[in-house]
Amino acid sequence: MLDRTLFYTAFFSAIIMVISLKFLELFSFIKWSPIGWGENASLFSTMHFTVKWGLLFIGLFVVFILLYIIMYYLHAIPPAMSAIFFTVLGVFLVEWLIHDSTSIREFMQSLSIPLLSVTAIILRFISGTAVFYYDLSQKE
Repeated sequence: MLDRTLFYTAFFSAIIMVISLKFLELFSFIKWSPIGWGENASLFSTMHFTVKWGLLFIGLFVVFILLYIIMYYLHAIPPAMSAIFFTVLGVFLVEWLIHDSTSIREFMQSLSIPLLSVTAIILRFISGTAVFYYDLSQKE
């Protein structure tokens, strides 16, 4: 299970997610900065923005490895369903932590549909790959 496919899948998913986040920020599809956490932490506030994006890449890489492993063991659930579940859970959690919404209605209006879409596509790629390689390992 811990083979090159796991690392390649997580690596390219993290690259695509970082590029997508930069694109979404550049064209104001998200109203927050993906590296905005760096200004809040005193340790990272003086670092160059490329270091912050690199740390974001490493964090996403680790998260995608964990999601691949989880989805590998959730092979009985269709990949699309698990991707939708983890997308909704992850994006809602991130947006809830970032925005100081006082009501559910305000929170739902501040959600970024493009972020949901990009995350769903990437997680569908990860879950599809994990389930495919699980099925392949069972045939051998």
